[in-house]
Amino acid sequence: MKKKYAGILFGPPGSGKTSVVRSLTINRRVAIIETGNLLEREVQLGTPVGRQIKLDKAAGNLVPTDVVKAIVLAELKRVEGDVVLFDGFPRHLEQVEVFFQLLRRHRLKLCSVLVLTLDLKTATQRIAGRRFCSGCGALYNLYTNPPKVARKCNSCRRQLLRRPDDRQEIVRRRFGTYRRETIPVIEFFKREHPDLYSEELAAAPISDVGNRFSKRLASCLRRISTAQRAKRATAA
Repeated sequence: MKKKYAGILFGPPGSGKTSVVRSLTINRRVAIIETGNLLEREVQLGTPVGRQIKLDKAAGNLVPTDVVKAIVLAELKRVEGDVVLFDGFPRHLEQVEVFFQLLRRHRLKLCSVLVLTLDLKTATQRIAGRRFCSGCGALYNLYTNPPKVARKCNSCRRQLLRRPDDRQEIVRRRFGTYRRETIPVIEFFKREHPDLYSEELAAAPISDVGNRFSKRLASCLRRISTAQRAKRATAA
């Protein structure tokens, strides 16, 4: 059976994890499990699980581990690739053992832990400043890409809206939850797997971050392959 691997991407709200992780999956060998989008799909479908997820997100709370586990497990059965890249899981220490259980169950070996860093002020600007057009769906940011006319779309002149969970108080709450719940997870992986760990400033251009992480992911895979060949040679 061909050996398969797993990687993790961590980053606070507003760090651009989704854009970075998708840049890494241009390589067809890499599959992606975007936990946040999988949870959002449940919300959009209006399932009982989705309704509870919506309440948790609106309050800035993490979704219960058993819910995340079931959704990630279902996705693991579907995705294909030599490397499965996890975005948004594990989110807190309670999920770390669940994460390794899933890796063992699907014969995945951890090969890389990638971390994006971002300060609260920048995260708030990125998220709380987001607006979308109620007509054509165009995206804006009041701080980095403002409309020419306040609250109006440049293209269709329809009103710009803000998503309910993009409010500043929700952003601060989510950032606080990340620091409280996810930073200890990052510290665990940094301590237990320093050879797999790397981090980048999220303020850098997404393409640059993606390229550097892609190289580090490839480097980890080469290092693991070399170690495995050496082990087989010694055993022979």
